[in-house]
Amino acid sequence: MQILIIKPSSMGDILHALPVAQSIRDQIPDAQISWVVKTRFADLIRRCDTVNGRIIEFRHELGLRGIWQTCRDLTRLRFDAVLDFQGLLRSGLMTRAANAPLKIGPPWSRECSNWFHPQVADFPAHGQQSHVIEMMLQFLPLLGLQPELRSPVTIRGDDPAEADARLRNCRPIVLFPNSRNEQREWKFFPKLTVRLADAFPNETFAWDSHRPWESPAVGSPERFINLTAKTSLMQLVNLIQNAKLIVSNDSGPVHMAAAFGTPTVGLYGPTCPERTGPYPVDGVRNQALVAPGKDLQRLSVDAVFECVANRLTALNSARRAA
Repeated sequence: MQILIIKPSSMGDILHALPVAQSIRDQIPDAQISWVVKTRFADLIRRCDTVNGRIIEFRHELGLRGIWQTCRDLTRLRFDAVLDFQGLLRSGLMTRAANAPLKIGPPWSRECSNWFHPQVADFPAHGQQSHVIEMMLQFLPLLGLQPELRSPVTIRGDDPAEADARLRNCRPIVLFPNSRNEQREWKFFPKLTVRLADAFPNETFAWDSHRPWESPAVGSPERFINLTAKTSLMQLVNLIQNAKLIVSNDSGPVHMAAAFGTPTVGLYGPTCPERTGPYPVDGVRNQALVAPGKDLQRLSVDAVFECVANRLTALNSARRAA
């Protein structure tokens, strides 16, 4: 079965969609899954074992011309089904251009993109308040499949030890101190890191970010690795896949970790973890801390430290028991 998924961006949104695509592969082992993706995220898709078909790059920087070029490329290809996971005008136009007898759009369509969707997936039981992954899973019954996740996603990344040799043969606790939206940033990561490093002397801690951060004054600096503005996207992939625990604001890395099955603690303010948090937000593998009044600056260091410390203690106990 030839399936085209249209989900060009953003990184977090793509990482929400990949587990749904993996469920299709799990239920239809010989399915060929192709993907429309922005050029800047193409390597992420290209190195993902889930996507085994064509990768159609959408050059977003070209504006309308980029949309036209992508639609032109799609008219030359044939699929059995097209799944528009984006639900915007541009993805609707791409859906219309693709040759397929089955074209499915989301129930949350915007910008009149529903005009281009002959079939529309249902909302889950909790309606528009459902998690975005649960909403995308509702596409699967229209393919005759079960709306459930089955196995984690794998992406072939690059070795982060090239950025810092201490990461070789190491499973660090990785903290991400920023997001691309300032309202989603908790500003107390330096204090948290110092407390965690003191409380867990046998652990290695690392920071990563797309912009540089000054290292916190940890008591044992050899156990802290500052990777901010030093790693590539594909090094970030391996760093997260090999981490013991991820602590992050609501941003792409926490969704990447959830897709890989890496344990997470996500910090949430203005956004809702029930809709966009690391999935599943079940308190077993993923945990979300919601700030009082949805204001991240009111989320105390004590509360975050207690949550992370409990997770680390539980992870270490489980490892010793195994």
